[in-house]
Amino acid sequence: MNTTYKLQRQIIYILLSACLFSCGKSLDNPTPDTAINLDKIQPGDLPLLLRGAYKPNAIFYQPYPIWDVYSDDIISLQGSTPTQYNPRSYDDCNPNIEDGFGNARLYSAAYTAIGNANFIINYIKSKGITNMNGLLGEALSIRAFNYYRLAESYGGVVLTVNLETDINLIRRDKNTEEEVYKQVINDLLEAIPILEDFKTADFISKPTAQLLLARLYLQLDKNKEAFELAEEVIKSGKNNLAQADFAEVFHYGSKSTEMLWRLSEPITSYERGGLYTMYSPPPPYRGSSMGLTWVDPALVQSYENNDIRASLLLERKNPVIGENVTYLLKFSTDIAQPSSNASIVYPMVRISEAYLISAEASARQGQLILTRYNELRRARGASQKTATSFTGTDQFIQEIEAERRREFVGEGRRWQDMKRYGKAIPFLKSKGRDEARLYLPFVTTELTKNTKLTQNKGY
Repeated sequence: MNTTYKLQRQIIYILLSACLFSCGKSLDNPTPDTAINLDKIQPGDLPLLLRGAYKPNAIFYQPYPIWDVYSDDIISLQGSTPTQYNPRSYDDCNPNIEDGFGNARLYSAAYTAIGNANFIINYIKSKGITNMNGLLGEALSIRAFNYYRLAESYGGVVLTVNLETDINLIRRDKNTEEEVYKQVINDLLEAIPILEDFKTADFISKPTAQLLLARLYLQLDKNKEAFELAEEVIKSGKNNLAQADFAEVFHYGSKSTEMLWRLSEPITSYERGGLYTMYSPPPPYRGSSMGLTWVDPALVQSYENNDIRASLLLERKNPVIGENVTYLLKFSTDIAQPSSNASIVYPMVRISEAYLISAEASARQGQLILTRYNELRRARGASQKTATSFTGTDQFIQEIEAERRREFVGEGRRWQDMKRYGKAIPFLKSKGRDEARLYLPFVTTELTKNTKLTQNKGY
């Protein structure tokens, strides 16, 4: 079904003013300026609206790697014009406020998803529908995830959970970061009891929401709560760590249960492989890349010889700089995606994070417990450690940071980790920047649409 609705005079705004630009008008391909009268929607239309909330922007590869390139995990010399996605500017920790592709797509896609989620949540609640709890839980989780993503990226943002009809309630200054995180927590706490158990990584399930909340609790130093949620996810027994073929985790047609939630993007040809085109080695590899984006050498050297994660690293001479560099193949159409499955997988949540959250949350409570840390390393083919390997919990936390780098490189988590581990500001100083660059700027087009929105400091 691909039903199109005309704009109504008395409208309910699906999205915030930050996203008021024009696209197609179908429910599963929502537009930021589409407004739909509640009376025009039937309960049977909600799954289609939910599908649009999951995939509000068909182009993932530009906003997805921003924070990895920003961090110390990924090095990129790839350049473009200031108004397009320019990895080099993010590598320099100096994003351009005119960037209408990377930064702007992250922002607008998040609000597009939030708009659809708001509609679903308010529709189900206002109509008193009691047999769509699973769908309600997914919508709450999508809203939570996207506000979480916005708060990580921009700090405070405009927060709305209702279907506002007054433009003055939409075009206003931002809420605080604390207010946004409070809403994220409330949404996830409401969603968790009504979500279904894990069935497929293409939809948000109960353990996905639990792990997202554990991630936020760890970030907010709520370590007891983070530990309990991570343990509950592990003990549910629905998802298992990959123990042989690490590339299998990232296959589109994978039978692995390690992936809790993913997005996917069709490949129109092997020469236009989305995120892989950016991370790809140069030809003859299929990404047809210039090969200007690679993994930090210190991170590469930290993998042990038998670590299966190192199978997705490839050393090649870069023809532009004339030196050997190491490329990341997690999104590879040569390695991870056989020709019969023409989609690239974008990991959002994996079960391995629960193991590392459990270990870190315990250590931050003064307990040196290596069980979950060693279980992950055993699955990856890495050596086992004992308590005597560390002088105390502080050193163990440093090791967990290193393990998270090895595990999640290229998956969008590193910059937030650097902030939590106290590495972000020193890194910014090494780039000639200051703490103002902890967050992205609001792009010029959004400031023009919402003149009451205050630009982040330093831009």
